[in-house]
Order: sequence, then structure tokens, then C-alpha cells
Amino acid sequence: MNIAVYWTFHDYVEGGQNPIGEWYTNDLSDAGRFGFDAALKNAARTKSELGWSGFKYLQGEPSKEKIWQLDFRADGRQYRLLGVFRPGRQAVLLIGCYHKGKVYTPPNAFDSAIKRAKAIREKKTGVTTSERKIRLDF
Repeated sequence: MNIAVYWTFHDYVEGGQNPIGEWYTNDLSDAGRFGFDAALKNAARTKSELGWSGFKYLQGEPSKEKIWQLDFRADGRQYRLLGVFRPGRQAVLLIGCYHKGKVYTPPNAFDSAIKRAKAIREKKTGVTTSERKIRLDF
């Protein structure tokens, strides 16, 4: 059975460090990793980002970066992946966080996402992305 995949996902990498991979491995529980994987699997198989669960563009101070968020829930928390799009249906994951009410953890998540998006757009030395393999087998 062939499963249609419309999107690829890429982790932000700077100076050889992959903060999305580190967050996934070190900060998420098993339930959190399952929620993360399920959110990306479902998004990858959805033609339009507007159909992604919890997708929205974030508001904030004016920026050339159009930061979006993708939600998933685990461990009683509302997790967020913040990212930007590149041509060819590529979604770049900039930072992972969670929030309760209007408080984000880490508290500078949105500002960090803007800085990272700008570094990608300006092709800053040492900044790249790494394609994330999406699990489609569950």
C-alpha cells in the first residue's frame, strides 16, 4: 500500500547542534515523542498545511519571518512546534516548546524561532537543516 506524502520536515541545525533532535530525545517523554511523530505523520500526509492539526501562523512583532505552529498534546501539556516553510513543501522545525495559558517554555521560544528563521533565510555560516525521517508505520 502506497501512502501519499506531500511534505518533508527538516530540523534546524546550527554549529552541528540540532536543537529539535535534542528536544525530542532529552525533553519529551515516550508519550511526547509519540505525539510529535503522530503530528508530523498526519501533517506529511495532508496536502495543505491549513489541514494540519492546530496549525496557525503566529502573531507578534512584525518580521519577515512567517512563523507557524503545529500542536500536539501529551502528558497533560500543549506542545508546539514552531517553524517556517521553504519552497517545495518543505517545513523547517525551528524550536519545540510547550505552553500553559499564555506562558511558553522556554519563555523566549518565539524570539528564538524568529532568529533561527532569519539565520536560514540569510544563509548564515554554520546554519543548515537536516531532513527528519517521518514514521508512517503506525
